Amino acid sequence: MAKTGRKGKRKSFFASLAFIVAIIAVILGRFNKSFDSVNNAVTNTSNSPGVHFIDVGQGSSVLLQSGKTGVLIDAGEKEYGETVVRYLKSCGIEKLDYVIATHPHTDHIGGLAQVLKSFEVGSIIMPKLTAANTPTTKTYQNLLETVASKNIRALAAKPGNKYSTGKISFEILGPTVQTNDLNNMSVICKADVNSTSFLLLGDAEKPEIKSIMTRSPDLGCDVILMGHHGSRSSLDSDLFSAASPNLAVISCGQGNSYGHPHEEVIKYLQQNNIEYYRTDKSGNIAVLCPDGGYSVKTQN
Repeated sequence: MAKTGRKGKRKSFFASLAFIVAIIAVILGRFNKSFDSVNNAVTNTSNSPGVHFIDVGQGSSVLLQSGKTGVLIDAGEKEYGETVVRYLKSCGIEKLDYVIATHPHTDHIGGLAQVLKSFEVGSIIMPKLTAANTPTTKTYQNLLETVASKNIRALAAKPGNKYSTGKISFEILGPTVQTNDLNNMSVICKADVNSTSFLLLGDAEKPEIKSIMTRSPDLGCDVILMGHHGSRSSLDSDLFSAASPNLAVISCGQGNSYGHPHEEVIKYLQQNNIEYYRTDKSGNIAVLCPDGGYSVKTQN
């Protein structure tokens, strides 16, 4: 058996170290390339109107952008607050005229306090809760305290109310009734960004979806954000007949324990020839809205 001297061992050690460094460089290079591709996609279109479905794992966060301002809907769990802040800044956002907190579940409002602390915010729109359905979670209390400390105007989500900023206009469709099911207290809105329409369902499930259908004569849209992260409990064929979307987006986390999106939802989209994107597969998803149409860019 040949023996390895001290110099041989040293060469072997440095060779192994160089190999490890090379592997790390490749991994970091791939990460940076992926991250840069998102930033480049955003930077190249930072002055263009569009809607960004931000990858916040098993949660939801949507930016409606018009130039350097816009509307933010939710911000995922608390640990994604800084992720959303960085994404908004990479888009060139300097102010949020409106923030919508769809409902007080942590996977939607957890990161909002960080966002409110990082940007000038005009108003925040939230569902009007009662003593019976107001949560006492630390996350919700932190959001309310941040709203108060920043002196942000709080508006109750009332169906029929309309708002606009830049090339964005949106109408509140729900919640329509008080319920202890906070998913069905979600703020539902229909938005027009330049010439493209979006139906954004929050975590609303069939009872609330049926309710908005009886109250809202025009649900037609180009793009729909699937309710409740692609849960079967939010899938309603009547809604799709009324909305007739060309594109669906599902916000969900990789390997989540809920099985979102459910198989029935994917089959429905495929059978009805509706193109769809998932944040767990595509990462950040940007629907850019130039005059006369839209295009989709993804991180992956």
